[in-house]
Amino acid sequence: MSRAEAAVLVQWGKLWLAHMWISGNESKRDELIKHINDGLNVINFKIGRGWQNYDPVIRRAGSRPSTYAQIASWASRQTNSGRAVAQTFLNWASDDATGLQNLPTELQDLAIITHLAEVARGYESALDGQLYPLLQAIITGSKAWGDYRDFAPSLKYAEDTKMDWSE
Repeated sequence: MSRAEAAVLVQWGKLWLAHMWISGNESKRDELIKHINDGLNVINFKIGRGWQNYDPVIRRAGSRPSTYAQIASWASRQTNSGRAVAQTFLNWASDDATGLQNLPTELQDLAIITHLAEVARGYESALDGQLYPLLQAIITGSKAWGDYRDFAPSLKYAEDTKMDWSE
């Protein structure tokens, strides 16, 4: 069910984008939070609003949100510098072999962050344009998990504002 799960997460992200970033509809956001949390409950994750009213935050129930640096650090410590981990994630996103609940917690976190929260922030095109190519490069060994900043949504606000996007 994985490819379908990825599509559902992206759809939830698009709904958040439409109702919060575009129209600022807080009551719709609260409905979405309840609906999404009902779906994520099976794997013990929750979505909520961040310090900015329109910003979605994903976290494992009872814990702090994970960062890209934490996920990349975990992945790079896995066998063969995390190449198999990258393949597992790509398999989840592109076929129906592995369900979300069967992924390691760190990859569940990555899936929900990238396919829901980042899409909710307007980064849907970064999935095909940056994330999947980065994971392919990790699999082949031409990149490493430490190169996660090649995925633009992973940049923190201060890093993002320093970038020259005119190139």
